[in-house]
Amino acid sequence: MSLNFTGINVTQTLDIAEDTCKLSPFFNQTDPYASGYTYHQILLIVSTVATTLCLIFSVSLASVHLSNWVKPNEQKQLVRIIIFAPISAIFSLFSLAFYDASWILEPFPELYECFALVAMFYLLVLYVAPHEAHRDHFFMNLQRFGVLKNKPKHDRGSLRWFKMIWVMVFQILPAKLALNVAVWTLGSVMCPLKYKLSRSATALSVIESIVTSICVLGIVWFARRMAPELKQHKVTYKLISFKGIVGITLTQAPVFQLFVQYQWFHRTPYVSILDFAVGTPAFMTCVEMFVVSVIFLWSFSAEQYLELSSSLPRTRSLGGALVETLDIRDIFQGIWYMCKIAFCCGGRSRAVGKEYGSKESDLESDTVEMI
Repeated sequence: MSLNFTGINVTQTLDIAEDTCKLSPFFNQTDPYASGYTYHQILLIVSTVATTLCLIFSVSLASVHLSNWVKPNEQKQLVRIIIFAPISAIFSLFSLAFYDASWILEPFPELYECFALVAMFYLLVLYVAPHEAHRDHFFMNLQRFGVLKNKPKHDRGSLRWFKMIWVMVFQILPAKLALNVAVWTLGSVMCPLKYKLSRSATALSVIESIVTSICVLGIVWFARRMAPELKQHKVTYKLISFKGIVGITLTQAPVFQLFVQYQWFHRTPYVSILDFAVGTPAFMTCVEMFVVSVIFLWSFSAEQYLELSSSLPRTRSLGGALVETLDIRDIFQGIWYMCKIAFCCGGRSRAVGKEYGSKESDLESDTVEMI
């Protein structure tokens, strides 16, 4: 039976739905196409296929790294980046399948995106200064370059610059956690539909984009300055593939949020409001993550570690490597180091590639204040 919403008062329908916290058929019921499938069903089928393929490709690549665990500090970060694609795709698929729970599910992949961004930064730092005990000494003696022209600025070292980059990157973790808590709280207090259509949702989405942009800017700035040292690691391809998907997700959420809030989209007999506001961006994310998982097979390849496995011993079994990847003590140490920098407490750079039980270097005392 064909649905007829001709002449319906959209504003009144929205007000009733927000007051009662119940969805009328206007929001989520549609007519099927000639094929017999609705728009939502088509999105769900395609997204399921894309997510399954993404999961297969990502798990296969991560397994190769875990099975050839010869440089654990580097590969731990690589695996964390690789599994970003299937995690985002899976949560997006469930958001598409269950519209009512989407406001709870959507923040989870956004929160994991923070860990993936931090892992990318860790990886770059490990490439240029793999020994944590000597890291401060390395940046104290690194020529300081300007921001725009990337030319020598002064010869007093780059430790303060490195600290500033560290704060730009790591601020995303506490900031995104606080924002996600705000999303869950407002969604439960206001009623999910009312929150989704509110200015608060749009404002939080924009703030999240700004926070993420600051983090990405820090990573790009670091990679640009350290380009000569990073050249042999083919970092450009890694950054392009990873920054590309982060950039897409960065702009995608606010755009759909604005269309929903200001009612720029008008439902059709085949596409409901929830199909557009929740289903379409979730579907796009599933497909995008499938494409990313294919690109990652090349940009985050395990080929060099397979070659090294013939000359270097494997430090962990596959299970042990997985446990080591899930050990996020380095993340907490990085946040703690950021707090010490922010409050000008000095301290040594303890966060990246920590070898527990090793003695700290007494080369230099990290007491330089941040710029």
